[in-house]
Amino acid sequence: MKNIRNIISGMLALLFVTTILGSCQTDDYLVDGGKSNPYYDGTIMEYLESRDDMLFSDLVKVIKMTKWYDVFSDENADVTFFAPTDFSIDKSVDMLNYYLYNWNNMEKITDLSQVKSEVWEDMIGMYVLKGKYRLNDIAQIDTVALSTFPGQTNYTYDKKYKLTMGVCYGDANGIKYAGYRQIMCANQDYGISIYAYVSSCNIEPRNGIVHVLRLDHSLGFTPYALYSKAMEAGIDYPDDTWQGGVPLTGKREDSNNMLIINKESNE
Repeated sequence: MKNIRNIISGMLALLFVTTILGSCQTDDYLVDGGKSNPYYDGTIMEYLESRDDMLFSDLVKVIKMTKWYDVFSDENADVTFFAPTDFSIDKSVDMLNYYLYNWNNMEKITDLSQVKSEVWEDMIGMYVLKGKYRLNDIAQIDTVALSTFPGQTNYTYDKKYKLTMGVCYGDANGIKYAGYRQIMCANQDYGISIYAYVSSCNIEPRNGIVHVLRLDHSLGFTPYALYSKAMEAGIDYPDDTWQGGVPLTGKREDSNNMLIINKESNE
């Protein structure tokens, strides 16, 4: 599954670039560019499950382990979901496995269910807001002029996190803020703002709004978040798997891999 995702990631990235430049300029654009009806005749959960392009297959598996399955299936939910793709989950799981194997002397996970359901529930909760927020409902943000255009900050659905969201206005023909518009969101719980950009916006199932995050986003807003939360909760290994747990004094893999991980984490 992951190899197939790597093959199509370039194609999807190209499609999302098109979407970034055009999908959020009006209310009637749907995913992957192309003007279309933004409404989906079903729930948020049904929308995620309906996608056959492997953007949300792992996301759906994760959601089904948590209370968010019931929320997203509720016809009266009235929520906004900044949906991370499977690529976001892959990035964070890769970081989790790297640190498990190299720094904790523990086996890598081979199934998403080995991460406890409360960890997935907590992390998905970072992206869920009560109420429907379409592009036109969100305040302008300019990350280099936050005193003037700060966006807006809301508590997440379960009031556990603060999520800042805003609409970035591009320039056009030398006129500031006259160009395309793009939604972004930021987590405020790490001491600094970590931004995530939306590639497809204003998708509207019956019970809420979905904004799809860009492929380069890491679940939890930083690749380290899943590792930290999963280790704190404990990993569910099969009974016949040795868990280890004693930190190694050295690394099992070459330093080049660590440099790659660090570069991705910094970005």
